Amino acid sequence: MGRSAELARFVTREGRGIEIGPWCNPVAPKRSGYNCRILDVFDTATLRQRAGVDPGIPESAIAGIEEVDFVGSSTCIADLVGASDTMGTFDYIVSSHNFEHLPDPLKFLQGCEKVLRPGGVLSMAIPDRRCCFDYFRPHSSLAELLAAFFEQRERPTQAQIFERWSLQARRVMNGEEAISFPLAEDMSSILPFDSLHTAFAMWQDFVGNPDELYRDTHCWVFTPASCELILADLRFLGLIAFEIVDVTATSGNEFYVHLQKASGLANDWGRQDQAQFYTDRRDLIRRAYSEASFPPATGKQLQQTIAEQWRRIAELEGRVSLMDPLLHNGTVATPVRVLMRMVYRLFRHLT
Repeated sequence: MGRSAELARFVTREGRGIEIGPWCNPVAPKRSGYNCRILDVFDTATLRQRAGVDPGIPESAIAGIEEVDFVGSSTCIADLVGASDTMGTFDYIVSSHNFEHLPDPLKFLQGCEKVLRPGGVLSMAIPDRRCCFDYFRPHSSLAELLAAFFEQRERPTQAQIFERWSLQARRVMNGEEAISFPLAEDMSSILPFDSLHTAFAMWQDFVGNPDELYRDTHCWVFTPASCELILADLRFLGLIAFEIVDVTATSGNEFYVHLQKASGLANDWGRQDQAQFYTDRRDLIRRAYSEASFPPATGKQLQQTIAEQWRRIAELEGRVSLMDPLLHNGTVATPVRVLMRMVYRLFRHLT
C-alpha cells in the first residue's frame, strides 16, 4: 500500500474530513470530489506565494494547493473549527508530518476528539527518527509530552531547538549527503553535523535577546513503538478518548498511526483490563527500547560480520595446526589435548 492510500485508508468521498497542511499534494483533494476542509498555518495566497519561490516546487504543482478553510496552528484545531459550528461532525482528519512539530501534541489530540464524531478517525504520517536528521536524538517521553501540556506551550522550547541542531545527522554516501534515508541503512554512513558550537550560540543569543519569533523544529522524536507507547499511556490515563486502530511498521522514512474516537474516556479499567494493559505495556517498552538501542543490521553489515567471524576461525585453525605435532607426539598431556579440541569445536559452534 502506498503512502497516499495508507493515509486515506479511512477517507471516503462521502465523508466529511479535514486535512492538515497538505501543501501541494492533498490526500483528499476537493477537486476530486472529496468533502474535505484544509487547515494550515498560512492562508491560500501565502502558500501559493511561498511555493512560487521554492526551487523544489515545480510550477505545475502550485495548482495543487487548495483553498484553506481554517488558518492557524493545528494545535488549536478545536478553536479553529469551533468557530464554524461544525464541531463533532467530521469523519476523518489526515495529518502528514505535522505531529512531531507541535509544541503541545496532547492539546492537538484532545482538539481532534472534539472535532471528530464518535467513530471518526485521525490518520497521521510520522517520520521515524532512525530515517532522518533526528537519527541521534533520544526518543521523546510521556513525561516530556505532559510537561508541554501542563505548561500550555505555544512554541518549541530553546532546549528542543538546541537538541535538534546539536545532534542533527545526515547520511554521506558516494560523496552525496541526504537528511532522509531508508531504515536499513549502513550505520557508518550516518554522521552528525559539526554544529554543537553553533547550536549553543543560538541558545545564548536568544537568552541575551529574547523575541517572539516562532522557530519551527521537530519538537518530538519517535519510532513506531515509542509513539504507540505514549498513545497507549495517554489512553490509559484518561487523557485521550482515542483507541489505537493501528501503528504500522516503518515504510520509507515514516510510519502511520490510525486512531479512532471512542464513545468516552477509558477511566473505568477493571482489574483484568489493567493487568492486560500492563502486560501489553511491557512488550511495548521492550520494543521501544529495542528500536532506540541499535538500528537493524543491513545485508552488507551481516556479510562483513560473517567474513570477520570466518577470518577468526581461520586464524584459530592455523594456531591449532601448529600445535598438532605437539598433540600427536604426546608432548602435551592428554587431558589438555582433549580440552583444547573441545574449546576449538565450541568456538566454531558459537561463531
